[in-house]
Amino acid sequence: MESVERLKYLDAHNVDTPAGRLDGAVLVSPTHATLGKLDGVLIDPHHRKVRYYVVEARDRFASRHYLLPLTATRLDYDRRTLEVDIEADEIQRLDHVEPETLPRFSDDDLIAALFHSSAG
Repeated sequence: MESVERLKYLDAHNVDTPAGRLDGAVLVSPTHATLGKLDGVLIDPHHRKVRYYVVEARDRFASRHYLLPLTATRLDYDRRTLEVDIEADEIQRLDHVEPETLPRFSDDDLIAALFHSSAG
């Protein structure tokens, strides 16, 4: 896994797309199996890019959060789903994360991202 120290967490209810906010979005596989709910994203503010989806996957006993590297994603806004290129049986192979331990995307990160020069 790439180092996540420089990455910042942004809760899904703060993630806007042209189709609307992503809070409550469910991630599904290409075969439409449910993977879990989008909890948030990890952003690299310096490069202005999303690097990971933070997926909350539940089973009968508990829920866990996984880091899904950014992958080709198809948004179905009517169904509130994000189709990603991973099957349900693969999610447990992903790195586990506790969202409350991740550094939050702050106003300072936003300013740095807006005014960071890529020249250099």
